Amino acid sequence: MDELDRIQQAWATEIPALDTSSMALIGRLQIVHKRLSQGMSANFRQFGLTDAGFDVLATLRRSGAPYQLTPNQLLAQTLITSGSLTSRLQSLEKQGFITRSCASNDKRSIEVTLTANGKTVIEQALVAHVATQQQLLNGLSHTEQQQLVLLLRAFIQATA
Repeated sequence: MDELDRIQQAWATEIPALDTSSMALIGRLQIVHKRLSQGMSANFRQFGLTDAGFDVLATLRRSGAPYQLTPNQLLAQTLITSGSLTSRLQSLEKQGFITRSCASNDKRSIEVTLTANGKTVIEQALVAHVATQQQLLNGLSHTEQQQLVLLLRAFIQATA
């Protein structure tokens, strides 16, 4: 039994008719999220990045040469908000990881470009990130990981 089992048991004693199975599942998902976030954030900090900064640089890197996107394209491809994107771009530019300039075909539009330094940092951070993710998942077999992927995909599709 873990702490969530004990909480569920306490509710069963106090209000026997209440089905708390959702509490047990969502509570565990919250714990998993916290542990994964802590592990990955620690990795990002080694490279002077935050989660959002990593997300922006990784998005630019996977876009292919010339590693350049507009802020709207970045928003569509990342998991961050527009307010967060603006502050993140300012920080990444100060760190020398990106540049922002007027688009060549439309002076009203901005292009965000990965610098050579940014490319080096994101490639190093990405290798360490994947290793961190693999370490975080070591408690599950490959088959269990694949089963969890399928279940989570179904959950995400059902709640979209």
